[in-house]
Amino acid sequence: MSAAAHHRLFAVLGVALVVLHVDTWNAGPGELLLGWLPWDLAYHLLWMAAAALLVLYMTSRAIWPEDQDDP
Repeated sequence: MSAAAHHRLFAVLGVALVVLHVDTWNAGPGELLLGWLPWDLAYHLLWMAAAALLVLYMTSRAIWPEDQDDP
């Protein structure tokens, strides 16, 4: 995959996270997952994990390839 394609993928994933962060559909009391975890908390935990993975991707060699001219 080319560097430009990686940059586009990063931009799309970043916009998706921003849209998912503004979760007006997730307001109010909800069901429990696994009998003890509120759905809105689980949603935000998954969102934070996705954001952390995006930061790891952003700092990887896919986005920042090693400079061949650097000694």
